[in-house]
Amino acid sequence: MAVDVAWLDNLTLAELETGADGIFSRLRKEAPIAWIPALNAWIATTWRHCHEIAEDAEHFRGGTSPAHDRVFGQPNVLSAEGQTHGELRRVIDPPLRPRAFKSTLDTTVRAAVRARLDELAGRTHVDLLADYFEPVSVRCVADRFGFTHISTDRLQRWFHSLSHAAARGLVDPEAYKGGDAAAAEIREVVEDMVERLRGRPDESAISHWLHDGMPDGEVRSIEHMLPSLLIILLGGLQEPGHACGSTFLGLTTRPEQLGRVVENPALLPKAVAEGLRWLSPLFSGASRVPNRDIELSGVRLRQGDTVWLCYGSANHDEAEFSRPEIYDLDRPAHGHLAFGTGRHACSGSAFAPQIARIALEELLARHPRIRLEPDHEIIVRGWMFRGATELPVRMPRRPRKSRAASRYSFRARSVEEAETFSAPPQPDGRGTADGDCERPPSARGPDTDGAGHLPQRAVSTKSITWSAAVC
Repeated sequence: MAVDVAWLDNLTLAELETGADGIFSRLRKEAPIAWIPALNAWIATTWRHCHEIAEDAEHFRGGTSPAHDRVFGQPNVLSAEGQTHGELRRVIDPPLRPRAFKSTLDTTVRAAVRARLDELAGRTHVDLLADYFEPVSVRCVADRFGFTHISTDRLQRWFHSLSHAAARGLVDPEAYKGGDAAAAEIREVVEDMVERLRGRPDESAISHWLHDGMPDGEVRSIEHMLPSLLIILLGGLQEPGHACGSTFLGLTTRPEQLGRVVENPALLPKAVAEGLRWLSPLFSGASRVPNRDIELSGVRLRQGDTVWLCYGSANHDEAEFSRPEIYDLDRPAHGHLAFGTGRHACSGSAFAPQIARIALEELLARHPRIRLEPDHEIIVRGWMFRGATELPVRMPRRPRKSRAASRYSFRARSVEEAETFSAPPQPDGRGTADGDCERPPSARGPDTDGAGHLPQRAVSTKSITWSAAVC
Protein backbone atom coordinates (compact mmCIF):
# COMPACT_ATOMS: atom_id res chain seq x y z
CA MET A 1 0.00 0.00 0.00
CA ALA A 2 1.34 3.41 -0.98
CA VAL A 3 2.41 5.66 1.87
CA ASP A 4 1.01 9.18 1.98
CA VAL A 5 3.95 11.60 1.90
CA ALA A 6 1.91 14.76 1.37
CA TRP A 7 3.43 16.10 4.59
CA LEU A 8 6.65 16.66 2.66
CA ASP A 9 4.97 19.32 0.49
CA ASN A 10 4.91 21.74 3.41
CA LEU A 11 8.25 20.77 4.94
CA THR A 12 10.49 23.82 5.32
CA LEU A 13 14.25 24.19 5.38
CA ALA A 14 13.98 25.55 8.93
CA GLU A 15 12.24 22.33 9.99
CA LEU A 16 14.99 20.28 8.35
CA GLU A 17 17.58 22.31 10.23
CA THR A 18 16.01 21.83 13.65
CA GLY A 19 14.19 18.51 13.35
CA ALA A 20 16.40 16.33 11.16
CA ASP A 21 16.40 13.31 13.49
CA GLY A 22 12.63 12.87 13.50
CA ILE A 23 12.18 13.77 9.83
CA PHE A 24 14.84 11.39 8.53
CA SER A 25 13.73 8.60 10.86
CA ARG A 26 10.25 8.88 9.36
CA LEU A 27 11.62 9.02 5.82
CA ARG A 28 13.69 5.85 6.34
CA LYS A 29 10.45 4.02 7.21
CA GLU A 30 7.97 5.65 4.81
CA ALA A 31 9.92 6.98 1.81
CA PRO A 32 13.63 6.10 1.75
CA ILE A 33 13.98 8.02 -1.52
CA ALA A 34 11.77 11.09 -1.32
CA TRP A 35 11.22 14.30 -3.24
CA ILE A 36 11.64 17.34 -0.96
CA PRO A 37 10.08 20.42 -2.58
CA ALA A 38 11.90 22.79 -0.20
CA LEU A 39 15.20 21.48 -1.58
CA ASN A 40 13.98 21.00 -5.16
CA ALA A 41 15.75 17.66 -4.89
CA TRP A 42 15.46 14.03 -3.90
CA ILE A 43 16.99 12.72 -0.71
CA ALA A 44 18.09 9.14 0.04
CA THR A 45 18.06 8.26 3.73
CA THR A 46 18.80 4.54 4.17
CA TRP A 47 22.09 2.65 4.29
CA ARG A 48 21.15 0.50 1.30
CA HIS A 49 20.00 3.31 -0.97
CA CYS A 50 22.93 5.60 -0.14
CA HIS A 51 25.28 2.74 -0.96
CA GLU A 52 23.52 1.76 -4.18
CA ILE A 53 23.46 5.28 -5.56
CA ALA A 54 26.97 6.23 -4.44
CA GLU A 55 28.47 3.08 -5.95
CA ASP A 56 26.51 3.16 -9.23
CA ALA A 57 28.83 4.92 -11.66
CA GLU A 58 26.82 3.67 -14.64
CA HIS A 59 23.58 5.49 -13.81
CA PHE A 60 24.78 8.32 -11.54
CA ARG A 61 27.49 10.92 -11.85
CA GLY A 62 28.99 13.05 -9.14
CA GLY A 63 26.80 15.95 -8.26
CA THR A 64 26.54 19.28 -6.55
CA SER A 65 23.58 21.53 -5.94
CA PRO A 66 23.10 24.87 -7.70
CA ALA A 67 24.14 26.46 -4.39
CA HIS A 68 27.40 24.51 -4.37
CA ASP A 69 28.13 25.45 -7.96
CA ARG A 70 27.44 29.08 -7.08
CA VAL A 71 29.78 29.01 -4.06
CA PHE A 72 32.61 26.80 -5.32
CA GLY A 73 32.56 26.92 -9.11
CA GLN A 74 33.58 24.27 -11.63
CA PRO A 75 35.34 21.93 -12.21
CA ASN A 76 35.31 20.56 -8.68
CA VAL A 77 36.12 17.21 -7.17
CA LEU A 78 32.53 16.57 -6.02
CA SER A 79 30.97 16.67 -9.47
CA ALA A 80 33.86 15.81 -11.80
CA GLU A 81 34.04 12.38 -13.38
CA GLY A 82 36.42 10.42 -15.61
CA GLN A 83 39.77 11.94 -16.46
CA THR A 84 39.07 15.26 -14.73
CA HIS A 85 38.08 13.53 -11.49
CA GLY A 86 41.11 11.27 -11.69
CA GLU A 87 43.47 14.21 -12.17
CA LEU A 88 41.96 16.08 -9.23
CA ARG A 89 42.16 13.07 -6.92
CA ARG A 90 45.76 12.38 -7.93
CA VAL A 91 46.82 15.78 -6.60
CA ILE A 92 44.39 16.00 -3.65
CA ASP A 93 44.82 12.53 -2.14
CA PRO A 94 48.60 11.97 -1.69
CA PRO A 95 49.25 14.39 1.22
CA LEU A 96 46.22 12.99 3.06
CA ARG A 97 47.28 9.33 2.94
CA PRO A 98 48.70 7.72 6.10
CA ARG A 99 52.12 7.09 4.61
CA ALA A 100 52.41 10.82 3.89
CA PHE A 101 51.36 12.19 7.28
CA LYS A 102 51.79 9.63 10.04
CA SER A 103 55.50 10.31 10.59
CA THR A 104 54.72 13.98 11.23
CA LEU A 105 51.70 13.63 13.54
CA ASP A 106 53.68 14.44 16.68
CA THR A 107 55.67 17.32 15.20
CA THR A 108 52.68 18.98 13.54
CA VAL A 109 49.27 17.89 14.85
CA ARG A 110 50.25 17.13 18.44
CA ALA A 111 52.34 20.29 18.62
CA ALA A 112 49.40 22.41 17.41
CA VAL A 113 47.04 20.69 19.86
CA ARG A 114 49.34 21.31 22.81
CA ALA A 115 49.88 24.92 21.80
CA ARG A 116 46.12 25.51 21.82
CA LEU A 117 45.72 23.84 25.20
CA ASP A 118 48.52 26.06 26.52
CA GLU A 119 46.53 29.10 25.35
CA LEU A 120 43.52 27.85 27.33
CA ALA A 121 45.56 27.17 30.47
CA GLY A 122 43.99 28.75 33.53
CA ARG A 123 40.52 28.98 32.02
CA THR A 124 37.97 26.82 33.81
CA HIS A 125 34.97 27.60 31.59
CA VAL A 126 35.24 27.36 27.78
CA ASP A 127 33.12 26.58 24.75
CA LEU A 128 34.95 23.43 23.77
CA LEU A 129 33.75 23.65 20.18
CA ALA A 130 34.63 27.27 19.40
CA ASP A 131 37.63 27.60 21.71
CA TYR A 132 39.37 24.27 21.15
CA PHE A 133 37.99 21.72 18.68
CA GLU A 134 37.45 24.11 15.76
CA PRO A 135 40.75 26.03 16.20
CA VAL A 136 42.73 22.79 16.39
CA SER A 137 40.92 21.41 13.35
CA VAL A 138 41.42 24.41 11.07
CA ARG A 139 45.04 24.88 12.18
CA CYS A 140 46.10 21.27 11.52
CA VAL A 141 44.37 20.96 8.14
CA ALA A 142 45.39 24.42 6.90
CA ASP A 143 49.01 23.83 7.88
CA ARG A 144 48.97 20.57 5.95
CA PHE A 145 47.96 22.48 2.83
CA GLY A 146 50.48 25.27 3.31
CA PHE A 147 48.36 28.01 4.91
CA THR A 148 50.72 28.32 7.87
CA HIS A 149 50.72 32.12 7.61
CA ILE A 150 46.93 32.48 7.94
CA SER A 151 45.55 33.12 11.43
CA THR A 152 43.33 30.54 13.08
CA ASP A 153 40.52 33.08 13.53
CA ARG A 154 40.55 33.86 9.82
CA LEU A 155 40.46 30.16 8.92
CA GLN A 156 37.43 29.64 11.19
CA ARG A 157 35.68 32.58 9.56
CA TRP A 158 36.36 31.14 6.11
CA PHE A 159 34.75 27.78 6.78
CA HIS A 160 31.76 29.24 8.65
CA SER A 161 31.10 31.63 5.75
CA LEU A 162 31.42 28.92 3.09
CA SER A 163 29.28 26.51 5.12
CA HIS A 164 26.49 29.06 5.59
CA ALA A 165 26.47 29.95 1.90
CA ALA A 166 26.39 26.31 0.75
CA ALA A 167 23.64 25.28 3.16
CA ARG A 168 21.34 28.30 2.89
CA GLY A 169 22.12 30.07 -0.38
CA LEU A 170 19.18 28.68 -2.35
CA VAL A 171 16.58 29.93 0.13
CA ASP A 172 18.44 33.02 1.34
CA PRO A 173 20.57 34.67 -1.37
CA GLU A 174 22.01 37.00 1.28
CA ALA A 175 23.92 33.96 2.58
CA TYR A 176 26.07 34.03 -0.56
CA LYS A 177 27.67 37.33 0.45
CA GLY A 178 29.80 35.83 3.19
CA GLY A 179 30.75 32.87 1.02
CA ASP A 180 31.72 35.15 -1.88
CA ALA A 181 33.85 37.28 0.42
CA ALA A 182 35.62 34.23 1.84
CA ALA A 183 36.23 32.80 -1.64
CA ALA A 184 37.69 36.11 -2.80
CA GLU A 185 40.03 36.22 0.21
CA ILE A 186 41.14 32.64 -0.39
CA ARG A 187 41.80 33.35 -4.06
CA GLU A 188 43.96 36.36 -3.15
CA VAL A 189 45.95 34.29 -0.66
CA VAL A 190 46.40 31.43 -3.13
CA GLU A 191 47.54 33.82 -5.89
CA ASP A 192 50.32 35.05 -3.61
CA MET A 193 51.26 31.47 -2.74
CA VAL A 194 51.36 30.48 -6.41
CA GLU A 195 53.81 33.26 -7.20
CA ARG A 196 56.06 32.15 -4.36
CA LEU A 197 55.81 28.42 -5.08
CA ARG A 198 56.14 28.70 -8.85
CA GLY A 199 59.90 28.80 -8.67
CA ARG A 200 60.41 27.50 -5.12
CA PRO A 201 58.24 24.43 -4.55
CA ASP A 202 58.02 22.99 -1.04
CA GLU A 203 56.31 19.99 0.59
CA SER A 204 52.93 21.65 1.16
CA ALA A 205 49.83 20.20 -0.48
CA ILE A 206 49.33 23.42 -2.46
CA SER A 207 52.81 23.09 -3.92
CA HIS A 208 52.11 19.52 -4.97
CA TRP A 209 48.81 20.63 -6.53
CA LEU A 210 50.70 23.18 -8.60
CA HIS A 211 53.61 21.03 -9.78
CA ASP A 212 52.83 17.29 -9.65
CA GLY A 213 52.42 15.78 -13.11
CA MET A 214 53.10 19.06 -14.90
CA PRO A 215 55.87 19.66 -17.49
CA ASP A 216 58.98 21.39 -16.18
CA GLY A 217 58.43 25.10 -15.75
CA GLU A 218 54.61 24.85 -15.81
CA VAL A 219 52.06 24.89 -12.98
CA ARG A 220 48.34 24.33 -12.83
CA SER A 221 46.07 27.35 -13.12
CA ILE A 222 44.24 28.81 -10.16
CA GLU A 223 40.97 28.28 -12.06
CA HIS A 224 41.70 24.54 -12.10
CA MET A 225 42.58 24.41 -8.41
CA LEU A 226 40.31 26.87 -6.65
CA PRO A 227 36.87 25.16 -6.83
CA SER A 228 38.19 21.94 -5.31
CA LEU A 229 40.35 23.84 -2.83
CA LEU A 230 37.27 25.69 -1.55
CA ILE A 231 35.54 22.34 -1.05
CA ILE A 232 38.56 20.91 0.74
CA LEU A 233 38.73 23.97 2.99
CA LEU A 234 35.02 23.79 3.81
CA GLY A 235 34.91 20.07 4.56
CA GLY A 236 38.48 19.62 5.71
CA LEU A 237 38.66 22.58 8.07
CA GLN A 238 35.51 21.64 9.97
CA GLU A 239 35.31 17.83 9.83
CA PRO A 240 38.03 16.91 12.40
CA GLY A 241 36.82 19.51 14.90
CA HIS A 242 33.21 18.50 14.61
CA ALA A 243 34.23 14.84 14.81
CA CYS A 244 35.78 15.78 18.17
CA GLY A 245 32.54 17.48 19.17
CA SER A 246 30.40 14.49 18.20
CA THR A 247 32.70 12.10 20.05
CA PHE A 248 32.94 14.19 23.21
CA LEU A 249 29.20 14.81 23.28
CA GLY A 250 28.50 11.11 22.75
CA LEU A 251 30.85 10.13 25.55
CA THR A 252 29.16 12.54 27.96
CA THR A 253 25.91 10.62 27.43
CA ARG A 254 27.73 7.51 28.70
CA PRO A 255 29.78 8.69 31.72
CA GLU A 256 31.20 5.24 32.41
CA GLN A 257 32.46 5.04 28.82
CA LEU A 258 34.01 8.50 29.08
CA GLY A 259 35.77 7.30 32.21
CA ARG A 260 37.14 4.26 30.39
CA VAL A 261 38.52 6.46 27.60
CA VAL A 262 40.22 8.73 30.14
CA GLU A 263 41.79 5.67 31.76
CA ASN A 264 42.70 4.01 28.45
CA PRO A 265 43.36 6.36 25.50
CA ALA A 266 43.84 3.32 23.25
CA LEU A 267 40.03 3.30 23.01
CA LEU A 268 39.98 6.66 21.26
CA PRO A 269 40.06 5.42 17.64
CA LYS A 270 36.89 3.43 18.26
CA ALA A 271 35.38 6.29 20.26
CA VAL A 272 35.94 8.70 17.35
CA ALA A 273 34.52 6.25 14.82
CA GLU A 274 31.37 5.83 16.91
CA GLY A 275 31.12 9.61 17.28
CA LEU A 276 31.26 10.02 13.52
CA ARG A 277 28.52 7.42 13.11
CA TRP A 278 26.34 8.74 15.93
CA LEU A 279 26.44 12.39 14.85
CA SER A 280 27.94 12.71 11.37
CA PRO A 281 29.24 16.26 10.72
CA LEU A 282 28.75 16.09 6.92
CA PHE A 283 25.21 14.80 7.39
CA SER A 284 23.96 15.27 3.81
CA GLY A 285 26.98 16.78 2.13
CA ALA A 286 27.13 14.56 -0.96
CA SER A 287 24.85 14.24 -3.96
CA ARG A 288 24.54 12.38 -7.24
CA VAL A 289 22.80 13.16 -10.53
CA PRO A 290 21.13 10.50 -12.74
CA ASN A 291 22.69 10.23 -16.19
CA ARG A 292 19.27 9.25 -17.57
CA ASP A 293 15.77 8.54 -16.29
CA ILE A 294 15.88 5.61 -13.89
CA GLU A 295 13.49 3.87 -11.52
CA LEU A 296 14.83 2.96 -8.09
CA SER A 297 12.71 1.28 -5.40
CA GLY A 298 9.52 2.35 -7.13
CA VAL A 299 10.60 5.98 -7.52
CA ARG A 300 11.16 7.57 -10.92
CA LEU A 301 14.29 9.73 -10.97
CA ARG A 302 14.68 12.06 -13.95
CA GLN A 303 17.91 12.76 -15.78
CA GLY A 304 19.57 15.78 -14.20
CA ASP A 305 17.72 15.62 -10.87
CA THR A 306 19.76 16.22 -7.71
CA VAL A 307 19.76 13.29 -5.28
CA TRP A 308 21.19 14.10 -1.85
CA LEU A 309 22.82 11.16 -0.08
CA CYS A 310 22.05 11.56 3.60
CA TYR A 311 24.97 9.59 5.03
CA GLY A 312 24.19 10.76 8.55
CA SER A 313 20.72 9.23 8.29
CA ALA A 314 22.17 6.02 6.81
CA ASN A 315 24.39 5.80 9.89
CA HIS A 316 21.19 5.64 11.96
CA ASP A 317 19.44 3.07 9.78
CA GLU A 318 17.59 0.69 12.11
CA ALA A 319 17.97 -2.07 9.53
CA GLU A 320 21.75 -1.79 9.86
CA PHE A 321 22.35 -0.77 13.48
CA SER A 322 20.63 -1.82 16.70
CA ARG A 323 19.43 1.23 18.70
CA PRO A 324 21.40 3.61 16.46
CA GLU A 325 20.35 6.72 18.41
CA ILE A 326 22.59 5.61 21.30
CA TYR A 327 26.29 6.40 21.42
CA ASP A 328 27.98 3.12 22.32
CA LEU A 329 31.72 2.66 22.60
CA ASP A 330 31.14 -1.10 22.78
CA ARG A 331 29.20 -1.32 19.53
CA PRO A 332 30.70 -4.16 17.46
CA ALA A 333 33.06 -3.00 14.73
CA HIS A 334 31.04 -1.82 11.74
CA GLY A 335 31.85 0.59 8.93
CA HIS A 336 30.16 3.97 8.84
CA LEU A 337 29.35 6.39 6.05
CA ALA A 338 30.51 9.65 7.64
CA PHE A 339 33.12 10.00 4.87
CA GLY A 340 30.94 8.60 2.11
CA THR A 341 31.84 5.64 -0.07
CA GLY A 342 33.05 4.86 -3.57
CA ARG A 343 34.96 7.02 -5.99
CA HIS A 344 33.79 10.27 -4.34
CA ALA A 345 34.58 9.25 -0.75
CA CYS A 346 36.23 11.96 1.32
CA SER A 347 39.96 12.30 0.75
CA GLY A 348 40.49 13.12 4.43
CA SER A 349 38.99 9.90 5.79
CA ALA A 350 42.35 8.85 7.28
CA PHE A 351 43.71 12.25 8.35
CA ALA A 352 40.61 13.70 10.04
CA PRO A 353 40.23 10.89 12.64
CA GLN A 354 43.90 11.27 13.56
CA ILE A 355 43.43 14.97 14.35
CA ALA A 356 40.35 14.10 16.41
CA ARG A 357 42.15 11.29 18.25
CA ILE A 358 45.12 13.44 19.22
CA ALA A 359 42.97 16.45 20.17
CA LEU A 360 40.85 14.31 22.50
CA GLU A 361 43.84 12.39 23.86
CA GLU A 362 45.66 15.56 24.90
CA LEU A 363 42.50 17.24 26.23
CA LEU A 364 41.56 14.30 28.47
CA ALA A 365 45.13 13.85 29.68
CA ARG A 366 45.25 17.47 30.89
CA HIS A 367 41.64 17.69 32.03
CA PRO A 368 40.45 14.21 33.04
CA ARG A 369 37.57 15.67 35.10
CA ILE A 370 36.20 17.85 32.29
CA ARG A 371 32.41 17.99 32.15
CA LEU A 372 29.61 19.81 30.39
CA GLU A 373 28.17 22.82 32.15
CA PRO A 374 25.39 21.44 34.38
CA ASP A 375 21.85 21.91 33.09
CA HIS A 376 23.02 23.63 29.89
CA GLU A 377 20.90 22.53 26.95
CA ILE A 378 23.06 21.29 24.09
CA ILE A 379 21.39 22.11 20.78
CA VAL A 380 22.17 19.89 17.79
CA ARG A 381 21.00 21.19 14.43
CA GLY A 382 21.56 21.02 10.69
CA TRP A 383 20.59 18.75 7.81
CA MET A 384 23.58 19.31 5.51
CA PHE A 385 26.24 20.05 8.11
CA ARG A 386 25.15 18.75 11.51
CA GLY A 387 26.48 19.13 15.02
CA ALA A 388 26.21 20.88 18.37
CA THR A 389 26.04 24.65 18.18
CA GLU A 390 28.24 24.96 21.28
CA LEU A 391 29.81 22.76 23.97
CA PRO A 392 30.26 24.79 27.16
CA VAL A 393 32.38 22.85 29.65
CA ARG A 394 34.03 23.16 33.03
CA MET A 395 37.70 22.24 33.25
CA PRO A 396 38.76 21.95 36.91
CA ARG A 397 42.10 23.64 37.65
CA ARG A 398 43.69 20.70 39.44
CA PRO A 399 44.44 18.02 36.81
CA ARG A 400 45.14 14.47 37.76
CA LYS A 401 48.62 13.16 37.02
CA SER A 402 48.58 11.61 33.53
CA ARG A 403 49.97 8.22 32.75
CA ALA A 404 52.41 9.29 30.04
CA ALA A 405 53.76 5.80 29.45
CA SER A 406 50.41 4.33 28.48
CA ARG A 407 49.54 7.32 26.26
CA TYR A 408 52.76 7.38 24.35
CA SER A 409 53.09 3.63 23.88
CA PHE A 410 49.76 3.87 22.01
CA ARG A 411 51.02 6.33 19.41
CA ALA A 412 53.05 3.83 17.41
CA ARG A 413 49.97 1.79 16.47
CA SER A 414 47.26 4.44 16.57
CA VAL A 415 47.19 5.22 12.85
CA GLU A 416 46.61 1.64 11.83
CA GLU A 417 43.93 1.10 14.51
CA ALA A 418 42.11 4.28 13.59
CA GLU A 419 42.01 3.21 9.94
CA THR A 420 40.24 -0.02 10.94
CA PHE A 421 37.42 1.90 12.62
CA SER A 422 37.07 4.95 10.35
CA ALA A 423 37.33 3.59 6.83
CA PRO A 424 34.39 4.29 4.50
CA PRO A 425 32.63 0.92 4.13
CA GLN A 426 31.88 -0.98 0.98
CA PRO A 427 28.64 -2.87 0.24
CA ASP A 428 30.05 -6.10 1.72
CA GLY A 429 30.71 -4.34 5.04
CA ARG A 430 34.45 -3.91 4.65
CA GLY A 431 36.07 -0.54 5.12
CA THR A 432 38.06 0.59 2.09
CA ALA A 433 38.65 4.19 1.13
CA ASP A 434 38.36 5.56 -2.37
CA GLY A 435 41.69 5.56 -4.19
CA ASP A 436 44.58 3.34 -3.18
CA CYS A 437 44.64 3.80 0.62
CA GLU A 438 43.51 0.40 1.83
CA ARG A 439 42.27 -0.47 5.29
CA PRO A 440 41.61 -3.72 7.15
CA PRO A 441 38.13 -5.29 7.01
CA SER A 442 35.65 -4.38 9.75
CA ALA A 443 34.19 -7.27 11.73
CA ARG A 444 30.46 -7.43 12.09
CA GLY A 445 28.28 -9.02 14.74
CA PRO A 446 25.28 -8.64 17.04
CA ASP A 447 24.77 -5.02 18.04
CA THR A 448 25.03 -5.24 21.83
CA ASP A 449 27.92 -4.10 23.96
CA GLY A 450 31.01 -6.20 24.57
CA ALA A 451 29.46 -7.86 27.63
CA GLY A 452 26.23 -8.68 25.82
CA HIS A 453 24.26 -5.90 27.53
CA LEU A 454 22.00 -3.39 25.84
CA PRO A 455 23.24 0.23 25.91
CA GLN A 456 22.52 2.19 29.06
CA ARG A 457 20.28 5.02 27.89
CA ALA A 458 18.83 6.35 24.68
CA VAL A 459 19.71 10.00 24.13
CA SER A 460 18.39 11.91 21.13
CA THR A 461 20.83 14.09 19.22
CA LYS A 462 18.05 16.57 18.55
CA SER A 463 18.28 18.41 21.86
CA ILE A 464 20.39 17.22 24.76
CA THR A 465 20.53 18.31 28.37
CA TRP A 466 23.29 16.40 30.10
CA SER A 467 26.13 16.80 32.53
CA ALA A 468 28.88 14.35 33.33
CA ALA A 469 32.00 14.24 35.42
CA VAL A 470 34.84 11.79 35.60
CA CYS A 471 36.21 11.68 39.14
